[in-house]
Amino acid sequence: ELGRNRSTLLHRLRMLDVQWGAPDYGSVRGMGTFHEFWKLQWQPELSIALVEACLWGTTIEAAAEARTERRADEAADLPALTALLDETVLAALPTAVDHVLKRVGERAAVSADLRHLMDALPPLARVARYGDVRGTRAERVVPVIDGLFARTLVGLPGACASLDDEAAAAMVGSIDNVRGTVGLLNRDDQRAGWGDVLRRLVAHDGVHGLVRGRCARLLLEMRALDGGELRRLAGLALSPAVPAPQAAAWVEGVLRGGGLELLQQDGLWFALDAWLADLAPDTFVALLPLLRRAFSGFHPPERRAMGEKVKRLRSAAGATASTSTGQPGAAIPTLNTARAGTVLPVLAHILGVSTDDSN
Repeated sequence: ELGRNRSTLLHRLRMLDVQWGAPDYGSVRGMGTFHEFWKLQWQPELSIALVEACLWGTTIEAAAEARTERRADEAADLPALTALLDETVLAALPTAVDHVLKRVGERAAVSADLRHLMDALPPLARVARYGDVRGTRAERVVPVIDGLFARTLVGLPGACASLDDEAAAAMVGSIDNVRGTVGLLNRDDQRAGWGDVLRRLVAHDGVHGLVRGRCARLLLEMRALDGGELRRLAGLALSPAVPAPQAAAWVEGVLRGGGLELLQQDGLWFALDAWLADLAPDTFVALLPLLRRAFSGFHPPERRAMGEKVKRLRSAAGATASTSTGQPGAAIPTLNTARAGTVLPVLAHILGVSTDDSN
């Protein structure tokens, strides 16, 4: 109780721009708001900030309530409102929570920017998931989340069509926000609907390669995509008919995230190795910065393991090819004379020759 009261005081002061304490997010272990780390340092100018905060109320709680409600009325967009709601919950301001939540509902009802809806979800999900730790009525947030999530599922396929590189990168960030929301709330209905939309995006040729690659990776993480299907998607995304920049963008999207799970996907590495080997020298040089960026997020041991993985796969493929072509020391494949006999008359007719044994 003492720790919660300290946290409430510090958060309320921050709502009034009195920065006595600063959250030390680097020291937090795990998720949620059950514990916090703070760095405290009093500065003489904070006394002046306290006097200025008296304009909003005669107590810290009343002033923080009034200041928060004004900020909600002046918020520029929906993500700013939901971020403010997250802060208000931490400050334990029940009247302000109701006011901010009302403004969120009003803004969500008229917002036409899908990315704003998607970016607004994570703070709402944190309130719904962890609000009970601070006694917040988190159940009031769930209908707002359901409405935003439903609109996201309906509008996302259309919003992902005909994106340029910059817009595609921004959309991937918003998609990751929805993915975090689905994982945090852990609801079967949301997971099923989200998986269906991701499959539609992966199969849509009009969607930017970065978005399709990222969606394929998310399906893989959800165990909704097996190795065989990933290899098929990689073959399509990296086929010669696909422009090289779009193929490279797909690679960047599918490689985002941890590398350990990708190391188990032999089909992906076969397709990626073959695509790189077939690139023209000038094209490879042009795409090299993008490819380096795609692999830069992995730790050095992961990158080393990936290189060794491709090397082993290439060696195994070379040994298989050597066996199938009958190189010295390799087994000679058995000829199926019955099947060959059915083909020879057709070939003879086409070539205009006789199939008589005497000839």
